[in-house]
Amino acid sequence: MFRSFLRMQLLRPLELRKMVMYLPQFARVFYRLMNDRRVSILPKLVPVMAVLLMLTPPALELDMIPIIGELDFLLVAFLALKIFVWLCPPDIVREHVSAIAHGE
Repeated sequence: MFRSFLRMQLLRPLELRKMVMYLPQFARVFYRLMNDRRVSILPKLVPVMAVLLMLTPPALELDMIPIIGELDFLLVAFLALKIFVWLCPPDIVREHVSAIAHGE
């Protein structure tokens, strides 16, 4: 795992563009998963805890540093959303993704 982390490449402009293009769909999946009663409370607590972490005084103090201040918020948000989707049941995630892909 550590080796794969060291071999990671920075996002190329085309990959970054694709990621930005899929943000609205990801936001819809996130919203639908948060409102789904079949998803337990544990995954739903992850984004809430991330928001609370971002509002703590040490995190707010880092916000005064020009680049690092924004990067820590982005990193915490990205990791929280990834962990949230990872903790959700895969069948339910697939159901919501396919429903959004079909325009429902």
